[in-house]
Amino acid sequence: MLITRVLLFLGGVVVLSSSHALTAAHTPAPATAQAQAAAPSQVTSPMTVTLPQEDAELIVEGWIINGTGSRRTFQSPPLHPGDTYEYTFTAEWAPNTYTNMTRSRTVIFRAGAPVTLDLSVEAPTDRVRVIYVPTPDDIAAEMVKLAGVTAKDVAFEPGCGDARITIAAVKGGARRGVGIDIDEERVIESRANVKAAGLSNKIEIRLGDALDIKDLSAATVVFLYMGDHFNMLIRPILWRELPVGARVVSHRFTMGDWEPDKTVTVTSNEGGEYDLHLWTVTADVKRKLAKGEDAETRQQ
Repeated sequence: MLITRVLLFLGGVVVLSSSHALTAAHTPAPATAQAQAAAPSQVTSPMTVTLPQEDAELIVEGWIINGTGSRRTFQSPPLHPGDTYEYTFTAEWAPNTYTNMTRSRTVIFRAGAPVTLDLSVEAPTDRVRVIYVPTPDDIAAEMVKLAGVTAKDVAFEPGCGDARITIAAVKGGARRGVGIDIDEERVIESRANVKAAGLSNKIEIRLGDALDIKDLSAATVVFLYMGDHFNMLIRPILWRELPVGARVVSHRFTMGDWEPDKTVTVTSNEGGEYDLHLWTVTADVKRKLAKGEDAETRQQ
């Protein structure tokens, strides 16, 4: 099946039309000239997508659909009647000045059938990129103090920036530290800072998505300075992966209805006041997650 990747505006509605191969759940065998002549006319599918906010960017199969408003309506390219297609829809938006969000859904539909999709609903597969803002050194030290770091602790920092908090944790007594950042420039900087601190044998810096840490269960302390949206995405991961007794310390941002055990306000030597929050993972927290997952499974 073929689809053009050209965007046209017809009557104010965005229409996709084209001639590049598109993956479909069903691809018919090439037809003879006689069969082609007798083939029924192609059809289009009306598509309606609800977005998280009015200025969000909508991308379908890698191509930007121009438009504004939280509800976008457009037509698919010409499709072969009877065939089944698979499209990936992606919304990209900035809920604030320091956060960029991405949300994708894949939809399978029959040619000609209407497609209605709500991309305004949060999902565990959402992805976040947060603009790097360094934490003052004395505030990093206060985060380590609030966590009560000891020689038994392994400290992880998702979104480590320049690794100053991870370095402070190991200097403060943690036996090992791991920093993860999606920005290659930050990873290079972090590794240089770790080397300069003489801690290369105790701290590992990784390039990767902070929501995809495969060995987070090894952490006994997690440090965060990533924003409310990121915190809500990593919260169920923390509940699932961290052992009972593990502590989480966040600079400024909270965790929804997971109330912190303690919040302190600290004045920095560089000026300004900073709120720091502490949570402890308990057996009750893990049971809450298990109940939520059971309820979700029953709904499916």
